Amino acid sequence: MAMALDAEPFTLVESATMSSTVVSEDFKHFYSGKSNDLDVHLTKGIRRDYPNHTLSIVPVSSDINLLAYAYSGNATAILDTSTEDIVRWRGWYRGFRGRPDELSSSVRFAKYNYTWRGEKFVMYWVPYVYWVLQYIVHECDADEKITDQSKMVDELIKAIGAWSTPDNKFVYVYDNRWVASRVLYDEIQKSNWDNVILDDAMKITLTDIVGKFFDSKDVYDDLGVQWKRGVIFHGPAGNGKTISIKAIMNTLAAREKPIDLLYVKSAPSTGAIRQVFTMARAFAPCLLVLEDIDTIVTYNTRSYFFNEVDGLEPNDGIMMIASTNHLEVLDPGLSKRPSRFDRKYLFPNPSQSERSLYCQYWRTKLRRKATVQFPKKLCPAMALIMDSFSFAYMKEAFVATLLVMANNRTEVGLVPRSADNNDDGGDDDLDDYELWREMKIQVAILREDMGSSNPSKALTEEHMGLRPDDLAVNFDTEGIPTIVKKPVKGLVLNQRKLPAVFVRDSECGGVS
Repeated sequence: MAMALDAEPFTLVESATMSSTVVSEDFKHFYSGKSNDLDVHLTKGIRRDYPNHTLSIVPVSSDINLLAYAYSGNATAILDTSTEDIVRWRGWYRGFRGRPDELSSSVRFAKYNYTWRGEKFVMYWVPYVYWVLQYIVHECDADEKITDQSKMVDELIKAIGAWSTPDNKFVYVYDNRWVASRVLYDEIQKSNWDNVILDDAMKITLTDIVGKFFDSKDVYDDLGVQWKRGVIFHGPAGNGKTISIKAIMNTLAAREKPIDLLYVKSAPSTGAIRQVFTMARAFAPCLLVLEDIDTIVTYNTRSYFFNEVDGLEPNDGIMMIASTNHLEVLDPGLSKRPSRFDRKYLFPNPSQSERSLYCQYWRTKLRRKATVQFPKKLCPAMALIMDSFSFAYMKEAFVATLLVMANNRTEVGLVPRSADNNDDGGDDDLDDYELWREMKIQVAILREDMGSSNPSKALTEEHMGLRPDDLAVNFDTEGIPTIVKKPVKGLVLNQRKLPAVFVRDSECGGVS
């Protein structure tokens, strides 16, 4: 059928002002199917029930946890079951170290009436995929719209953040993710140069090279070079690399303006290396410690690591200290490129005098043990038979010897002993002392186990029960030497963090 000549082929509709909610409604319609996104559903429901309120959604973390903040007495959180249902799991808490067994609960969905500094909030606690989300509702102030970020909620978040991190006394540890560790910070406080058995000249050199770097930004700027530096600590395991790094960290933490401390335990991928250097640049000036760098810079990651160290992105203010037991296996681009690591410091097996000092450490430690005779003259003798031993091997020799003596307590108890261990042993033959007799046996066993008379390679974890490089001589606050071990894994930002799954009923107090 022919179209009339005066007929329009289309109809023009006059433009009208479009609703400002069209896009958001489309988003909600297409993205809020029941199997898709719980967050969208809850946001829509809360805005429906609280039309004149702002809504802030805050993931639970070790930094921002509203319930933990209330549990500590800084706010009140009253569980509201009169207007909302509660979903929770019931479980059993098995006691540990004297704490009793008891029932426990894990809240899966709950509403709390929250009060802080006289301000009223409503908070929904909702597990969501891998997170727990806190939906915080607050009545709009006179100058606020419902879509604004609430100023009062922001003040609450800042207060909780400040409470979670009361000071900056942390070491930031990377082991597949960054964690702020108070435990490691407290550990390095026990380490200082006065109590480390190391050549005095080496102590001065290491202290100066690090301290002067952070005091010399103007010098680097005047010379037109980037303010960065790297050094490598290398040598047989168990000879003080770790304890020296801790002493350096302690020195930097004690400065008038403390230097941030970053410690990398493992970064096996390019993504991990990227996270490490992103953090270091954000915290600069800082000390970046790369433990066992031969496990970090591998064939698969070497190019990426080199690009992060001296690529286009600036690394001003970053001092790197890397450690390795095997300098010979490092990539030449790492160990022989001055722009990356310009100095290498060898930590060799201890000398005769250092071994004697280490034996004196054990003598001091055992001075109050009535069943162990340890005269002063045993120290140089023991140091002599442990020639070429590392500190870690020496520790193994002492521990093994004392274990044998402990298993033979009857014999040890019959050994005559002078009033204390401050005697020089008089004219007694060394073989009169059980400690010496057993020590000779254990040293011989260690040499035989290694299949060589030169124990230059590190003990395995099976020998030691821990990595030898994590052992070194240190002294406690009473002047008694101790063996320092690597901090445990699983460090948390603060000890007030709530348990991940269940909270014991006795810990809920009046909050729930």
